[in-house]
Amino acid sequence: PKTPKPLELFSRNNKIMGNCQFKTDNVSDHKAVIVGKSQFVFSYCIGKGGFGKVWKVTMKKNNRIYAMKEMAKARILSKRSVDSVINERAILTELKHQFIVNMYFAFQDKDNLYVCMDYLLEGTFDINQQAKEIHRGADQVLRCLPALGFDYFHKKNIIHRDIKPENIVLDEKGYLRVTDFGIARYFKNENAKETSGTPSYMAPEVLCKQNHTFAVVYYALGVIAYECMMGKRPYMGKTRQEIRD
Repeated sequence: PKTPKPLELFSRNNKIMGNCQFKTDNVSDHKAVIVGKSQFVFSYCIGKGGFGKVWKVTMKKNNRIYAMKEMAKARILSKRSVDSVINERAILTELKHQFIVNMYFAFQDKDNLYVCMDYLLEGTFDINQQAKEIHRGADQVLRCLPALGFDYFHKKNIIHRDIKPENIVLDEKGYLRVTDFGIARYFKNENAKETSGTPSYMAPEVLCKQNHTFAVVYYALGVIAYECMMGKRPYMGKTRQEIRD
């Protein structure tokens, strides 16, 4: 099929990514709202990613603070990541939970895609700091994530596939939340070819290109807990092959 121009990206299906309609913050209020860039005050850049920047923004209507991902369409196309961006947007639309980083709005203009999410001031889970507080670090990981966060999206038939410290963030209460669903997938029985992820946290069945289940997420959780307690990962290597061996 013909490669779409940046202006046409996601315009093919407004349900996937367009001037997307989302529920308001009150979960009991099902009125759809249309949002755009002009409805937010941009404070400053809080991070940079492969497709663009992440901004701290305030919505003018309710004075609520969000983190807004601004992604350049041209860059998404050049990195052949259209499917990944569409996939993350579709999955996050189905999720709303206190132990994940939730999405509230998604919209676009001529050059960029925008995704508005929870703003978490505390930042990512610092594995080195937690290793110094062994019991607190491992306890946080094992209490917050599996029974609540993981169980929630597993019941929706979603495998995250990239659980690692960089994809776990702390909220203002000190609880852990899961983020980055870019390579998450809906579970299917034949998934041996789906081997994306971070090798150091991959389960053996993924590294060996075998069919796998939700168990691979708990394997990654075990690696993180081990890292909290021992100060290093259980399997070291510079390449995927070395780690697999």
